[in-house]
Amino acid sequence: MIYPYNYGVLNTPYQSWIEFGLGSYYRYILFLLLPIIAAIPMADMYAKDRQTGYLKSILSKGKMKEYFRGLFMSNFIIAAIVIATPLLVNVYLAFMTLPDIKPDPIVDLHHKDIMSTVLPELYYQFPILHMMFYILIACLFAGMYASICLSVSLYVNNRFVILVSAFVCNMGLSLLFEFMNKYEWIPVNFLTEHAGQPYPSLVVMVAIFAVGMIVSTMLYTIGVKKRVMY
Repeated sequence: MIYPYNYGVLNTPYQSWIEFGLGSYYRYILFLLLPIIAAIPMADMYAKDRQTGYLKSILSKGKMKEYFRGLFMSNFIIAAIVIATPLLVNVYLAFMTLPDIKPDPIVDLHHKDIMSTVLPELYYQFPILHMMFYILIACLFAGMYASICLSVSLYVNNRFVILVSAFVCNMGLSLLFEFMNKYEWIPVNFLTEHAGQPYPSLVVMVAIFAVGMIVSTMLYTIGVKKRVMY
């Protein structure tokens, strides 16, 4: 072992968990399919309830407002849990199998790459909090994607179309941003802890999430009022 310390630094939980995953394609695949993974548990629940006739029983009891309010909130929360669970398990296994050596910008051979993350100072001062921050961001975007799919279910009957709707929208916008040379706006690029080039922006992340939630909430509200409530 000629470089035992550097070797240890490069093989720690902070640089080996899936969201950092230096040199791994698993993180890219995970976040590319995130819209579909988030939608699978509950995004087509309204379509199922409509097909099975359960919605009629809800209507007969006069609890439609409670149903749709609860459905929207539950869909968001379940989608967040679905993506948080494997990420947290991955973090746990990383800490169980690798040495807990905190990153240091002086000895870290890849410290320049780390600067391509949001809040790089937090990464070096409190790396665990930085990991939790990125898990939180992933959960919020999972909820946003699931909300988009749920809102689409009020206008479309095909459950396959419902489940892939957010994925298709995400891919379409990603291609548009790529055409505009706005690579930092593409979610699959900024949702991972180690983004590479170009450098991600917290403002862009917040803006895209806010727009996604506003659009999905508006579509959902309009769909409920026009197609269900009257």
